[in-house]
Amino acid sequence: MEKELLYKFFEGTATATEEEAILEWIDSDSAYECELLSERRLYDAMLLHAPDFNRVTTPAKRPFMTVVRRVAALAAAACVGGVLVGALDKSEEQLPTTISVPAGQHIDAVLPDGTRVSLNACSELRYPASFSGRNRCVQLQGEAFFDVAHDSRHPFVVETYAYDVEVLGTKFDVEARAEDDCFMTSLVEGCVRITDKSDADNKVELQPGLRAMRSGERFVVEPIPEYESFRWREGLIAFRDAPFGELLGRFEKYYGVRIEMRRTETPDVRFTGRIRISDGIDHALRVLQRSAEFSYERNDAKGEIYIL
Repeated sequence: MEKELLYKFFEGTATATEEEAILEWIDSDSAYECELLSERRLYDAMLLHAPDFNRVTTPAKRPFMTVVRRVAALAAAACVGGVLVGALDKSEEQLPTTISVPAGQHIDAVLPDGTRVSLNACSELRYPASFSGRNRCVQLQGEAFFDVAHDSRHPFVVETYAYDVEVLGTKFDVEARAEDDCFMTSLVEGCVRITDKSDADNKVELQPGLRAMRSGERFVVEPIPEYESFRWREGLIAFRDAPFGELLGRFEKYYGVRIEMRRTETPDVRFTGRIRISDGIDHALRVLQRSAEFSYERNDAKGEIYIL
């Protein structure tokens, strides 16, 4: 299989026909799946170690072989078990790094302080080459799961469009999307403090097993309903008793498309299962078609899908 086509697949820009060809290729021989995973690891390394160090972009915007020569050695050393470890030249060590994750993908990274981060599709994380000062600050747009390296003298702060999340050492998920006015923090382990950027008196502290969601100008705190929603870190969309409309909303987030309902009635069906994100949006919709009667059309020029 041509590497350029595989990279279009990883980036989420492959056409429906190209996605189908790749899936058929994988199914034809188990060895091809290993080859696909190997190329995916190299692709992830390219995202973090691209020539433009102060902003990580998708490799499809650069000639393939040029990027390979630059990062091939880094890929073997930096990508172990799917985890990316940041490394910068000393001459550029003061430049901030931005990791931008394309639709249909996720990236695991290790920050300069040892904090491990998993970034979901269509998300962006910005962090300094080295943490200095009182706080260890990063900026997030989208969704990320953090496993923070403990340092009682230097709190770790995740800055988002509306709220800051401060911790000492813990495991938690943050989703913050300004375009949807969406903010939610789910705490798995440790303790976090969430502070409103526009009103410092509006804050809440979470205990493990709880999540806080934005509701108007305040927070709604409730138990985490289920942990399946965090399985995007394994490359899976996992759902349990989810309605049709909710799944379409999740597909929009993971695949960076807009899905428009063009039928009078929404299928009254609930779904439980898992879908590999890397299999693409067409595969995800075909899975729903096994239980719900609908058809769809793609408008790739506009990045839209119409449910009929």
